[in-house]
Amino acid sequence: MACTDCNNNIWKQKLGRCKRCMWINFFLLLLSAVASYFMMQSEPKSVQTIALLFTLFFSALLMFLHLVAFTYYRLTSAYRGR
Repeated sequence: MACTDCNNNIWKQKLGRCKRCMWINFFLLLLSAVASYFMMQSEPKSVQTIALLFTLFFSALLMFLHLVAFTYYRLTSAYRGR
């Protein structure tokens, strides 16, 4: 990958810095939300639906962590310049 943050093996250091990873996570979240909407029309009884709910929950959690870290890095870099 071209991004220097993506080449890093420690995922905590990539969190909120790599825009490519953030976009991939966003599309995973969007895809799992749309798929869970169509599969959850009745009740979550099948294993596939429950696995999709876990995917939706954890991709949303990861997206939230990306956004929090991204906001933190933006605010701290803005204050460093002053």
